[in-house]
Formats: sequence, structure tokens, C-alpha cells
Amino acid sequence: MLTRHPPGAAFAWILITVALPYVGFFLYLMFGERPVGRLRARRYKEFFLLWQGSAKHRLTPLGPLPANLADHRTLIHLATQIAVVPLQCGNSLKLLPSSTSVFDALLVDIRSAKRFIMMEFYIWMPGGATNAITDALIEAAARGVQIQILVDAFGSRELLRSKTLTRFKAAGIEVASAMPMRFLDLFGLQRADLRLHRKTVIIDDLVAYTGSLNMIDPDNYDAAKTVGSWVDAMVRIEGPAVHSLKKIWQFDWALQPDGDLSDWKTEDDTHFIAAQKGNGAIVSVPSGPYTSQEPNLHLMLEAINAARHSLTITTPYFVPNEALAIALTNAALRGVHVRLILPEHSDSKMVRWASRRHFDDLFKVGIQVLYFRGGLLHTKSIAVDDEFAVFGTVNMDNRSLHLNFELMLLIFDQEFMRELNKLHAQYAADSDLIDPTAFRQRPILDRMKEGACYLISPLL
Repeated sequence: MLTRHPPGAAFAWILITVALPYVGFFLYLMFGERPVGRLRARRYKEFFLLWQGSAKHRLTPLGPLPANLADHRTLIHLATQIAVVPLQCGNSLKLLPSSTSVFDALLVDIRSAKRFIMMEFYIWMPGGATNAITDALIEAAARGVQIQILVDAFGSRELLRSKTLTRFKAAGIEVASAMPMRFLDLFGLQRADLRLHRKTVIIDDLVAYTGSLNMIDPDNYDAAKTVGSWVDAMVRIEGPAVHSLKKIWQFDWALQPDGDLSDWKTEDDTHFIAAQKGNGAIVSVPSGPYTSQEPNLHLMLEAINAARHSLTITTPYFVPNEALAIALTNAALRGVHVRLILPEHSDSKMVRWASRRHFDDLFKVGIQVLYFRGGLLHTKSIAVDDEFAVFGTVNMDNRSLHLNFELMLLIFDQEFMRELNKLHAQYAADSDLIDPTAFRQRPILDRMKEGACYLISPLL
């Protein structure tokens, strides 16, 4: 009653606590109550005072919006307000449509680095394709490049106890773990399930990457044999937006117990001017448990509401809340062609069953649902009317929208849109369109599984 949970999440916790006495109460203490912990809450307040000045600093040319963005003025205004980050024009963007293309591009940029490399990932798992990245980073450190790597304590636990970590430290590379889980200090620290889910790379203030790819070989994980390889995409950016992504990374680094605010305090952004590299305009929208607002939920809702002709969404985990479900339904009722591409097989059975609970309502208004056959589709993207995209790390579920540290980009760039639409077409060609009539004839046992998982969907 004091925590201001959404009603659905509150009743889901009540259900779990009643069904599992004592155990349910312990789970609630671990995962339902306290957000980022006292240390991070205090540090966030201190940091935000520094963040506000830099975030409001204009990195774009002064003057009115470019003519091609005038029709999207209200969406851009909303995005900049909720993100506390300015619109940044003059960016060059390249969509990297596969893990292989990402690793290849990263290797080139790491080998060209001269000053610094900043990285953060939810999962960093040694082995396979990531070993080449590890070797390139160690070689860069030997050249005098300063390298800092922030990884999630849970998602990257294999790295944090591996020989790769020893090699990094021996090379002088700083590695920090984000959101460590300390079960024995239950009442003083953060919840155990709040995770750093961002995937970001910044090199020399010149190049940045973000998107859905973790630092892991897409075939080198336990569930690959059953659900297939991870299928990801990233965007490579040159231009003013690199600076915002760097600031978000510094925020994450300083928020951890083993970081501090010294790096931020010594940097003077007053006269920073980023070189114009292209025609792309970007608003970077971070979100996380450090605020009661839900920036990326607002961004997704406004993007869906802005659709007039077409809307294509890819997400590995589709467990929308009431607001998102209504927004999708309304888009279809407005005559928008809505297409949802999901992986046929998921590494979370409960999420898969909970997502299927929504299909009947989607089919009623003509929304197409496709099951991707080519692996675990992990790309998180929204393409609207061939005009703009929302692209990054957020899954369409409560955990991403309300709890995790996430990052989405609002992108206006015609070439990027052409490449994203091409990628969506490839996904669709390797997918099966679900037949609404056949789906309605599914067994009663399937319906019961869907209903049971739907009841706890606010916690998924």
C-alpha cells in the first residue's frame, strides 16, 4: 500500500504470498519492495544535479526544427522532456543487422581507438566470437587506450569468475559489476532483480553502439539447442548523439558502489561542439528504477499513437500492460496495418504463455502476429509509417518498462528506416503468420496455461 505498485502487480504479489506462505513474503522482500537501495538513491540525487546541466546543453544547431521533423514536434518534445536529453541532429547511423556484422564493426573500431573505450552489457560471456573482442581490447590497452567495462552482476556472472576477467585486470582494464546481489544484507541494499540491461559502447567520443546484442556468441549459450541462436541488431552512430550515450554510460558507472562522481565532475561540457556527420536526428531515452516515471513506456505509447499507416514491432518478450495493449488495439482500429513479430520459441515458457493470452484480442481488430522460425529473435524495434523508429534494449514487458536500466533511441533517418524495414521484411519472410481461426481452436489446457501465466504477468 505504501510502495505505489500498479494494482495488477500488487494483486499478483498478494496471490503469490497467499499461495506460498512465508516463501512468498521472503520473495516480496527480495523482489517487490525496495528499489535501487540507499547508497544508489543518495548517489542518484547527487548525480542528477550534475546531469541536469549537461543534459539540457544543446548539442544541435540553434534554430527551429528541421522541416522534415516539424510534423513530429510533439513526439520529439515529449521524448526530450521525459529523457532530459536534447534532440541531436547531424548523426550518421548504420544499422548492423546481425551479430556477425556487429562483431566485425566493433573489431575495426576497437583496433582504431586512440583515447578511451567505454562499454556496458547485461551479459558478457567468454567464448566463441567474444574472444576476438577480448583480445582486441587487451591489445588496445597495451597501446595506452583507457578501457572501462561495466557489466551486470547477474547476467555477466560467468565473466566475473573467469580467466578473461583476470586477463582484463592484468592489462589494466577496469571492470565493474553493476547491481551486485547481496542476499545477506537484505534490508540495506537494492532489490535482487533490478538489472542493468543496457548494451552500449563508446569509443573516443567519435563512435557509439547500442541495441539488443549482448557480448555473447549467439550460439554459445545453454538454451541455444532448444530455442535457437540469438538474433540481434545494433546501430552504429557517429555524431552529436555519441555524447549523450557517453553521459548515460557515465551515469551508470557513477551509480555503482565501486564508482564515484569524480569522472563526471572533472569534465567540462560547456563548450562541447560535436561534429555533424550525417542527416540523422536522435533522442536518447534512458529509463530505470531510479525514478518513479517510466520514460520508455511513455515513448512507446506515443510512438504507437502517432502511427497513421503502418506499425511493425519486434520483441522477444511480449507481455504488454493494459496501456500498451489498448494503444495497439486503437492503432488497428484507426486503420493502421499493425504487425507483431515474435520468436516462435522463447527461453521463458511463462512469458510465452502469458503473451499468447493477448492474441485473441489482437486478432479481433486485425493485428497480424508472426512467429519467427530462425532463432530467438531478440531485436527490440518499432517502425512507424516509414518515418521514424524506436530502437534499443527495451522488451515489451513490465520488467523492462518499470524495473531494469534500459535505453531506447527515437530515430529520424531515412536510410536507417529503409534498412530497418528491409530487416523486418527478412524477419517476416522467415516467420509463420498465426492463423486466428486455428489459434481459437487450441486445447483447453493451453488456455489454462495462458490464463495462469497471465495472472502473474505484471511480475514477468
